Amino acid sequence: MMRPSMRIALALLAGTIALAPASAGLRAVYIDLAKSKQLQIEVADNGDARIAEVGSDDYGLLIAGEFYVVDVERGEATVARIRDVAAAIDSVLPPIFKGLFDQGGKAAPSSRLTIEAGEPGSAGGRNGTVYHVRGLNDVQPDKVTDYLISNDPDLKPVGVALEQFMNAAIVPAAPLIGSGTRELIEETRAIFALGTPIDIDGRFRLNLVAKTDIVPARFTLPGKPMSVAELAEAMKQSMAQKPVPDAPQPK
Repeated sequence: MMRPSMRIALALLAGTIALAPASAGLRAVYIDLAKSKQLQIEVADNGDARIAEVGSDDYGLLIAGEFYVVDVERGEATVARIRDVAAAIDSVLPPIFKGLFDQGGKAAPSSRLTIEAGEPGSAGGRNGTVYHVRGLNDVQPDKVTDYLISNDPDLKPVGVALEQFMNAAIVPAAPLIGSGTRELIEETRAIFALGTPIDIDGRFRLNLVAKTDIVPARFTLPGKPMSVAELAEAMKQSMAQKPVPDAPQPK
């Protein structure tokens, strides 16, 4: 029979586990002025991160250096690791990524861009340097886009999560833009190599960043990630369901 003192000790232990305080973390909020939306990034003290548009059920998770996209529909979550999505695309279409997202694989910074350091600036209470970037617009290669970049150490994990989130938005476009997908990732790599963007041409801007307590469960995958084979099969089915354009009729 369990002694009363032992039962009390176990009860106290269970209560301690159930009421374990949230771990310290960082929350950053960006405002997308063009779309009137907000993007929230939560970073745990170990570097794991969760990123999502405020009000959206879908989100991204950066766990131990791997980025996952979580698509929630009718309460059901579908999970995919971004490098598996890239591998699936390469297995269905002529290869574009060629192992780019494998462990150790990374895009070289773009050599097409011209980057010039400019004046100091600030956003969301953080200081940075404006960089004038040319080469992002193929039609107008001399058009300048201004990036306010911060090297604040607190923001480094925010920048890592934001870069991965942007890559996750680019990868699914590969079937439409082909090799241009890799070029976009290389351009993203070049810009984030400078630091963490806190203002992009006045359209996407850091609003606030603050220390906060975050529940560890927010950095847990809600399900098993789809395999490369499952992702490839889903892509094939999606492509097969697309309507075939009508053949032109002879005049």
